[in-house]
Amino acid sequence: MRPTRVPAGTRRIQRAEPVSSTGPGIKATIRNVAKLAGVAPSTVSHYLNRTAQLAPETAQNVERAIAALDYRVNLGARSLRLKKTHSIGLIIPNINTPYFGELAGVIENVLWDRAYQMLLCISERDPERELSHLATLVSRQVDGILMVYNQERENRAERTKAPVPLVFLDRAVTGAPSVASDNYLGGKLAAEHLVSSGHRQIAILCGEPAIRNVADRLAGFNDVLARRGLRILPEHILEGLQDLELGSRVGELFAKRPYPTAIFATNDIVAIGAWCELIRRSFRVPADVSLIGFDDIQMSQFLVPPLTTVAQPAPQIGREAVELLIDLINRKDQFVNAAPAHVKVAPALKVRGSVGAPPRRR
Repeated sequence: MRPTRVPAGTRRIQRAEPVSSTGPGIKATIRNVAKLAGVAPSTVSHYLNRTAQLAPETAQNVERAIAALDYRVNLGARSLRLKKTHSIGLIIPNINTPYFGELAGVIENVLWDRAYQMLLCISERDPERELSHLATLVSRQVDGILMVYNQERENRAERTKAPVPLVFLDRAVTGAPSVASDNYLGGKLAAEHLVSSGHRQIAILCGEPAIRNVADRLAGFNDVLARRGLRILPEHILEGLQDLELGSRVGELFAKRPYPTAIFATNDIVAIGAWCELIRRSFRVPADVSLIGFDDIQMSQFLVPPLTTVAQPAPQIGREAVELLIDLINRKDQFVNAAPAHVKVAPALKVRGSVGAPPRRR
């Protein structure tokens, strides 16, 4: 067939092709997402903001429509409208300590389920860096901040003056909301287990004793010994950071007699450092010396023998801290004179294989 000739000066009018429902001709708006999903725009809004429970089929339809149109939420506009960024800052002393890593993972997952994004900051035990992170998170307009503070005496006033809701975790601060283990009870549990196993010559590997949670563990531990008429010899106490290096100094405890028959490490990573050095020195755990830690990090159960420890429930601490912080965010303009909440979580003794009866002869 020959093409139809168009007279000169006449424009050819082309027939418009139908636009695909997922093609580039449709703008990625909430209304078009709703139309494609067969729901009301308010339903899409509920899905995006997680403000209502949707039927699984409805949620799936909305999700498919969002993917088909490549719809993306304008976070800036939503933040201005809602006066919330749905972001939470978390400041921890370091990421090398497994307990802090596990705690951060728990908090990230809980926040994700609540439609919040976590911004992680690491102070590296530097008070100035800690305060800088605090200021940066405030300038980024986070809705709230969770903090494991670095040092007991440094900049406490500045930390508690944050203009956004702030919850301390792992280490309580007087006059501020906090979620932490009952460390005093945890210290008691460790001491009672060693004493009931027959130990009288006990040593301590003490990481950062000035920090409140460690000080509380030591207080509980020593109170049990005092009630039993026992005391720890000065040469049986080693202090340092809560790290492997402190544990690796365990040989200093055997410089002179009487040798300790049991060792309490104030966290698991210190206990693991001690365990490695004891094995290197041909000590048998627990036949020659018993060892107990604190935290119950995941790797503690994979030692040979597995480490007996006082378990801090990181999942519960993380959930409680997030729930407390979000509650403060949602009512930050109310009850400004209410007393700050202090949530204390009970630890539990995990008896494994690293504590036994004291050796008969040293």
